[in-house]
Amino acid sequence: MTGVRDDLAHARVLLDLKRYDEAASLLALVVAVEPEDSRAWCLLAQAHLGNAQYQEAADAAKQAITLAPSDDWPYRLASLAHRHLGHSTSAWKAATEACRLAPDQWQSYVCLAQAELVRQMDHKAAERAAANARRLAPDEPEVHYVSGLVSFACGRWKAARAHQERTLALAPGHSGALNELGRIKLKHLSLARAAQHFIQAAQSAPEVSAYSRNVEVVIRRVVNLTIYAASVASIVLLIVTMDHHVARVMIVLGYAAIVALSAGLAAVQLWRMPPQTRPLLRTRRFVLALGLAYGSILLAAITAAVTPVDALSGALLAATVLIVATRFAAFAILLHNGKSTLGRTSGA
Repeated sequence: MTGVRDDLAHARVLLDLKRYDEAASLLALVVAVEPEDSRAWCLLAQAHLGNAQYQEAADAAKQAITLAPSDDWPYRLASLAHRHLGHSTSAWKAATEACRLAPDQWQSYVCLAQAELVRQMDHKAAERAAANARRLAPDEPEVHYVSGLVSFACGRWKAARAHQERTLALAPGHSGALNELGRIKLKHLSLARAAQHFIQAAQSAPEVSAYSRNVEVVIRRVVNLTIYAASVASIVLLIVTMDHHVARVMIVLGYAAIVALSAGLAAVQLWRMPPQTRPLLRTRRFVLALGLAYGSILLAAITAAVTPVDALSGALLAATVLIVATRFAAFAILLHNGKSTLGRTSGA
């Protein structure tokens, strides 16, 4: 029995060090020897969660629940595993049971708030769960982090920012809070600040690939906005030329101005980005998207310059259709998931 206790203590150390593979291997031996030890099954579920083996974690948590149905910990682990598996109802049921069994444990209410968010059915219930967690543990970073998630889902950006800033005050470098601050900045189109927060989150937790992908989302947003602006300006130019018979040279200058202004806007926005984002712009996706978008506008300028006057209206209409089509093509290219280069440039 002493050997099992020692093994469990060693497993906890391995889990604290995030050496999840070693912990899982050790705990598998423990439960083989002591299959009735619910604590060992809980620790095994925790190890599987760390390895992102969510089905295995759910199975281990279920075994712990069978052995200790009055203990809230296995239910919390089961809720977390089911949430990652996309089993929103199972996650909610497990979290609700954890709260019933341990109404004085803030961790249970954090689980319930997260499960309510995944269900997307009752944000007020998520707010109540988060409020209960704050009442029980006002100085716990995870409590404020989850409270921020709830506020974000409810569209209360100021409260969401305050909670995540409180999280960072309590736990500097909290990767989730940094990522959430980036999402809030992105909502307000504060793109450079959003990218900085996402980069910090990626550096703090390099194993979470979503943080690096969020940096690409910011750059994609900048490029999309400038391409969109250029497309709209091109359509406006077409309408003006159709209605007022603008001179050919003015049309050509108009397209040139659209390219120059929108490209200048993109350059200013991208120059303000953290330097770690620069390699992203050299990837094939971004080069091809920009080339398609601005190439179509330059083609419209050439069309305006060489097409006979009596056919100019039709040619410009066709060119505008091409500009709009390439705008959607560029958007599709940018949405294509490529291999992120952030991990090699951010120190992650």
